[in-house]
Order: sequence, then structure tokens, then C-alpha cells
Amino acid sequence: MRLRPILMTSFAFFLGSVPLWTASGTGSVARQIMGTTVIGGMLAASLIGVFFIPVVFYVVEKWSGAGKEHQQAVLQQRPTPAEGD
Repeated sequence: MRLRPILMTSFAFFLGSVPLWTASGTGSVARQIMGTTVIGGMLAASLIGVFFIPVVFYVVEKWSGAGKEHQQAVLQQRPTPAEGD
């Protein structure tokens, strides 16, 4: 799994929301609240998508035994080396 594109997109979105979070002037309170919500939501979604979902998938796969069946199928398909190789 490649994390770089996911994390780069999340980081760019996060940095794009920083001006909302640090707003000042007229209507700044509403912008700050919106920036906090957007940044917090993006951080939570990134953490869930990058860490939580793969871990849950791995645990469910191990508990179900699907990984063992897949390994056995791969091992059975592997060609045996000929004599003299």
C-alpha cells in the first residue's frame, strides 16, 4: 500500500484550511470554527483511512483464516524446480 499520495493529499487539504483556522477580522469567529471543524475532520478521516481500516482488515483476515487458504493456494501453484537446477 502506498501512503505517500494519501498523506500528501491530506496534508495539502490541511494546509489549505489553515487560513480559515487563523482568520481575523469581521466574521473571523465563524471562519475559525469552520477551520477547526474541517481540519479536525480531515485529521480524523486520514487517521482512520491510513491506520484503522488496514489494521481491522488484517485482524479480520487472520481470524477468518482467509490468509492461510490464500497461502496454500499460492504454494500449490508454485512450480517445483527441475532436477539439476
